Formats: sequence, C-alpha cells, structure tokens
Amino acid sequence: MAIDHSLQPDRLILHAMEAQAQCGCEDHSRFAGELGDALDDPTIRYVLETRPHFEDLRHAVGQVAGMLVLAAAGAKTVTQDHPLFATARRTLDRVSEGIGAVQPSARAIHHHRHLVAAVGGLGLALKRAQEDLHLHGIDRTRVDPVLEPLKTAYRNLAWAAQALPGFELLSFDQACCAPQQPAKPH
Repeated sequence: MAIDHSLQPDRLILHAMEAQAQCGCEDHSRFAGELGDALDDPTIRYVLETRPHFEDLRHAVGQVAGMLVLAAAGAKTVTQDHPLFATARRTLDRVSEGIGAVQPSARAIHHHRHLVAAVGGLGLALKRAQEDLHLHGIDRTRVDPVLEPLKTAYRNLAWAAQALPGFELLSFDQACCAPQQPAKPH
C-alpha cells in the first residue's frame, strides 16, 4: 500500500523564501530513499505510540486556526475564553505529556524533534491568544502574533509527516472545493 505524501511543507507556506527552506535538521535527508521505507521494531512502536498524539495535535492546530479566521473576520464571539481555545489547551496538555513520555528510536528522532517543535508552536499560539484575544471585534494586528507560532506548529507537523510513514496531513488540493485539476493517484 503506497502512502500519498502529496501535501508538502512548501505548499503550506505563503512566502516563497520560506517555501524553499528545509526544516533545518541535520538529519533531514539521512533517512531518504530505500532506508526511509525500512522501519525497525522500536520505530514501529514509536509510530503506534505517537500517531494518536500527532492526530490530536493536528486537530488542535486546526481548531485554533479556525478561531483565528473567525477573529480576523470580525466575529465578536472569539475571546480567550472561547470553549474551542479551552479544548485546544486541554489537548495540548495531554499531547505534550504523551509526546514527552515517548522514547523515540534512532530512526524516529528527527520526527520526534518536529513533534516537540509543533507542540511548542501551538503552546506559544495559545499563550498569545490568552493574552491578546480578549477584546471584541479584534483587528488583524491582534491575530498575527497568534498566527505566526501556529504556522510554525503546522509547518513542523508537515515535516513530521514527511519524516515517517503513517503520519499524514490532509491535502486540500484534491478536495471538492479545490480548483479543478487532475486527481493524483493515492
């Protein structure tokens, strides 16, 4: 069964210079090619342990992003006390604890580094949301400080998805609302 890795980090980044940047890890390409397909037992165990945390983290990042869209659109209900922010904070606490307890194999260290960075980005975004999103009718300048670490979290999730099989982000370029283009095989 082939895994479709059609969603690349460069598609997630709006600025061209950022799109060309790699994750910066010294072992980014170390496990590419044939070695990238081979997983040992400790790495398989790591994948099984961290996949639920990855999914929860991805979901929490999406929740916060959705709240920021509403805030930028002028929704008066988006405050630091909104239930979705509270849910994202609880998820972050659970995910942070779970990821911190996992012992990555040598093959999974690169992936784990990106998961930890994604947790840090989401944590900073939630901290800034707690500090800045307290006014009704928030303007764009109050959303941007929350958005930046959130983009960092998502970018790290994308790099983590590339580092090991079994971790994927949805590719919206093939969704029903995407511009019509030939479908890519799965």
